[in-house]
Amino acid sequence: MNLNDFLKQIFDYDPDGANIHHLMAVHGYSRLIAQMENVDEHTLLITELAAYLHDIGVKISKEKYGNSQPAHQEAEGPAIARKFLEPLSLSEKDVDRICYIIAHHHTYSAIDGIDFQILVEADFIVNVMEGYCNRESVPQMKKNVFKTDSGKYLLEKMFGSV
Repeated sequence: MNLNDFLKQIFDYDPDGANIHHLMAVHGYSRLIAQMENVDEHTLLITELAAYLHDIGVKISKEKYGNSQPAHQEAEGPAIARKFLEPLSLSEKDVDRICYIIAHHHTYSAIDGIDFQILVEADFIVNVMEGYCNRESVPQMKKNVFKTDSGKYLLEKMFGSV
């Protein structure tokens, strides 16, 4: 399966324009941070696929629980993500890794690798820009959660000296 078909499946599954915009923005920042951090190609692939799928649990969470609270997204997302990843012929280890990131992407204490770290940083940047996170939380997040020099650099450029 090529990338276009992969993305079309995701967009067809959840055709909400705001959700599509969000995943594409998170992907863009994830890719940018990963490239600025000079990660290897395999790490870049895992990071990008996790970015495309990180919020795949939003739709079913809204249907099942009436909201898309982070805990619901983390609980529901991995099973759906596995279905999207299956045709990509990834190793089981890679699928498990992507699903782990999806299952914990709002649980900052679970960050255990550069791929996960980059996704969290990119998601936070986009969430602030989209108004889902308060700009006043930027200094605290920079201090306590952001670890990459590139993510910190982007925070400073986008939100001022924090």
